[in-house]
Amino acid sequence: MIKDPIHGAIEFEGDFENSLKGMLSDKFFQRLRRVKQLGFSDFVFPSATHSRFAHSLGVYAVAKRMLRVVEPEVRNGDWSNDGRACLAAALLHDVGHGMFSHAFENAAKSYHASRDEGSSEGLKDAANHEKVTSRILTSSSIQEKLVEIGGTEFPQAVSDMIDKKDKTCIYTSIVSSQLDADRLDCAARDPYFAGVSSGRTDLNWLMRNLQVGDGPNGKFLFVDSKSYISMEQFTVTLFHLYPTIYLHKKTRGLEFLFSKLLCRIFEIVEGGQAANAGISKSHPLARFIQSPSDLENALLLDDTLFWGSLHLFRDAPDKTVRNIANDFFQRKIPPMVDAWKLADEIAASSPSFTGVLAHDRVAKIEHACEVACKKVLESHDAVLKGCYHDTYTRPIYKPKFEKGDAQQINVKVGGDYLDIAAISPLVASAASFNIHRVYYDERIHNQGNELTARLQGALREALD
Repeated sequence: MIKDPIHGAIEFEGDFENSLKGMLSDKFFQRLRRVKQLGFSDFVFPSATHSRFAHSLGVYAVAKRMLRVVEPEVRNGDWSNDGRACLAAALLHDVGHGMFSHAFENAAKSYHASRDEGSSEGLKDAANHEKVTSRILTSSSIQEKLVEIGGTEFPQAVSDMIDKKDKTCIYTSIVSSQLDADRLDCAARDPYFAGVSSGRTDLNWLMRNLQVGDGPNGKFLFVDSKSYISMEQFTVTLFHLYPTIYLHKKTRGLEFLFSKLLCRIFEIVEGGQAANAGISKSHPLARFIQSPSDLENALLLDDTLFWGSLHLFRDAPDKTVRNIANDFFQRKIPPMVDAWKLADEIAASSPSFTGVLAHDRVAKIEHACEVACKKVLESHDAVLKGCYHDTYTRPIYKPKFEKGDAQQINVKVGGDYLDIAAISPLVASAASFNIHRVYYDERIHNQGNELTARLQGALREALD
């Protein structure tokens, strides 16, 4: 039993589950202790320091509760083969995440996009947490342990479940779907540690009302219409975490800063000049850049590697590395102009928006922001050099409208199984949270004022 503030006692029962628990000591899983779940969010929410390790245990705990609904007759952890693969997948689904979780992956993508076609492909793949997870499950000490507890085919079965190879499988839906153990743990754990109140998911009530249905594509989870409100509450809670935590302007600014720093270090080390970044060629980050496909190098990538190297970066001969490292040290987050806020204010005083409902208003502002940001940032003006357009759209839900699909949230109405978007007016609203922010370098004289003026002009034109 492991104590957890979200789920209470996380229990491992029987031979299989306790063998699975033994994998917690594996070096690849232990690395997750040193990777924060929310990346740089603790710069904004000081207590948001929980790790991928704790989250993975939480996903296991939720998956086990969901599995009890699918296999209610099982006692003492004697699950079916699919049930065992499901629990292993839930526990190991994040084992391939790099430092600061998604921030590292996005930095590698940005670097790859800036290079010649085909260049740095290995680096981008080595930062892709899904690809790295698959490799760890099938080519490492984790793979050896999975073979010991489940046989030679077991590692691939676990990997396939994480990769959603069979989207019609009810066990896959527990690991990854619009109602999966991962999202259910995040919806409870992330706001708890961030200290924000963005709604609550009544996990106990939700679990008590989960049932198993049988459709043309196999089994799926559902709730009766009397209890669909708990599902609606879950979708809204998860949706609210995006503006509240995940897409916070300062967190995204730090992610941009991190990406700029890593891209420059990638460039310097690939050019054979690691010393210019303040590190030696034997430094763990340099070793990873030089040989990204080596899992032993990936094993070195955790948050502590970055913070432990920050003093080296601050003394780097390269000016860009040195400046950005010092910004991190001083929590000097890049300022930004919120294009969405500017557009919203322009629309508020425009007669053409009078009486326009929220859905249409959001669609018009979204289009205007896309057009205006593109126009301004593609002007190739030296004054706006180095500006970064941060954009993201998160819908409240992605409806499928199938009758009993394992990937959607199913509600039973009469004798039919419907997508929750066909039942809930809230979910059916197709609400989305959108950001269009342009970060700039305050070291460049008057760049912020110039950027604001140009965006306002372009937005007025786009909203006419």
